[in-house]
Amino acid sequence: METLLPNTWDGNPNTRRLRLGVSKEQQSEDNEDEGTLEAMRVLLIQPPYDLFDDDPRQAMPPLGLAYIAAVLERSGHEVKIIDCVAEDFDRLTPMPDGRRRHGLDGADLIRAVAAFDPRVVGVSCLFSAQAPAAHQVCAQLKQLDTQIITIMGGAHPSAAPESVLADPFVDYVVLGEGEQTMLELVQALDAGCPLPNDPAGLAWRQDGVVTVRSRGVYWPELDTLPLPARHLLPMARYFEYRAPHGGRVKRHPCTNMITSRGCPARCSFCSIHTVWGRRYRAHSAARVIEEIEHLMTRYDVREIQFEDDNLTLHKTRFVEICQTLIERRIDLTWTTPNGVAMWALDEQMLELMRRAGCHHIALAVESGVPRVLGQIIKKPLDLARVPSLIKACRRLGMGVSVFFVVGFPGETKDEIRQTIDYAINLEADQVNFFTATPYPGTELYRQCVDERLIAMPIDYTTLRVGRPVISTPDWTSDELAELVRAAQARFYRRVLTRRPLHFVSLALNHFVREPVATMRKLRNTFLPRLIEAAPGPEY
Repeated sequence: METLLPNTWDGNPNTRRLRLGVSKEQQSEDNEDEGTLEAMRVLLIQPPYDLFDDDPRQAMPPLGLAYIAAVLERSGHEVKIIDCVAEDFDRLTPMPDGRRRHGLDGADLIRAVAAFDPRVVGVSCLFSAQAPAAHQVCAQLKQLDTQIITIMGGAHPSAAPESVLADPFVDYVVLGEGEQTMLELVQALDAGCPLPNDPAGLAWRQDGVVTVRSRGVYWPELDTLPLPARHLLPMARYFEYRAPHGGRVKRHPCTNMITSRGCPARCSFCSIHTVWGRRYRAHSAARVIEEIEHLMTRYDVREIQFEDDNLTLHKTRFVEICQTLIERRIDLTWTTPNGVAMWALDEQMLELMRRAGCHHIALAVESGVPRVLGQIIKKPLDLARVPSLIKACRRLGMGVSVFFVVGFPGETKDEIRQTIDYAINLEADQVNFFTATPYPGTELYRQCVDERLIAMPIDYTTLRVGRPVISTPDWTSDELAELVRAAQARFYRRVLTRRPLHFVSLALNHFVREPVATMRKLRNTFLPRLIEAAPGPEY
């Protein structure tokens, strides 16, 4: 089937667009016969990641793409997924700014694309810092064939569609969760129409003008989604690399799952609502168990990382999942690297989780100062409950990591230090200090732009939780970086003196996986004055 011309559409969603080498009369005849449409060949790409010198490499299945692929396959389309990191995990290409591009890139990626010969290519862009790599992939696709239709999706394009569509190599942006919107767009393109009858959930550019149509309704019943199309992913490679999110793995093979979407909380720094929305939706307990058993049977999986933002929010559902794992004696261990909803946790729930196979949880506390937590971050959390939850985890033999975010506008240096003291005194197995990062689509981003607290135009490559970009009248970004570095070093020194075996275990776990990045991280944390003088590693 011929490829649609990009600039012959009049802007009406009900108007069909000319195809290369086809007369208007012939196209009219073709459009009348909807029964002869061919299956679209759709390629979905997870671009390479750009890493700083002390960033560890990670490789886990891109479940967002796998869900989209499953929905497209179910509708009869031919789909392929290229995860650039998994395809060439050992490739680290030096970049002019000192970072390294991790994964398949350039001519090798384009050869893989050409071999599949897609009509439509969807490019994922989960994080703003990944935007340059995603845009470069789109440029390479258009260099290969200008008639390839390029679509970008993920948290960053969902929050900044106008910015993304300023790139002439990007034809469409899918806003929010992608299954329904991508399917409707592909079906429309296959029928010779540039847009679905209802283009909700899409942004597009016509004659230099960008139109954004947000989707108000999300996929209501998650159980009606097919299982993610993991058969299109190189699962054996993920198991071989052993480089999952968070790194807290007890057994292999290990993989990831998402059992729910949406977060009703309104934390000022979080952009996940731009993808999943704010209404909580979840797979049923029966469907979760079905997917677990599928992973264990087909891929011999023995550990799962639940990537949900709110795994425990629906308490009845979560209890049913745990009880089923226990009653069926399912031989599985699992973790929650993204954190859990602490307002749904108590000692009884933690004990149930432990019996069901959980060996490590992450708690996203964010701040140790009630004023910052309630008035600035706007997170509904009672700090008084946190120490008892951590003690319960330790008593049950569960590891626990705690996340803190500092450096918000309106937060003072003294409050940052209070959070650091609170965090270190919790006696958690791991404490991670991050800096508030103004991702597009967040309240924090709007505040920083309005109050001119970040340099503009914004450099998306700098939007990383460990790289401060905000300066306020109370502190500069450099001062904040030093506060966080010193806090992380203080935590590790405390662990070394109080729990030396645990410190050695932590260090070895990271060093075995990423020796060069681990040494750089240790040096950057404990010996900051040597950073600029020391030579970089050779790759």
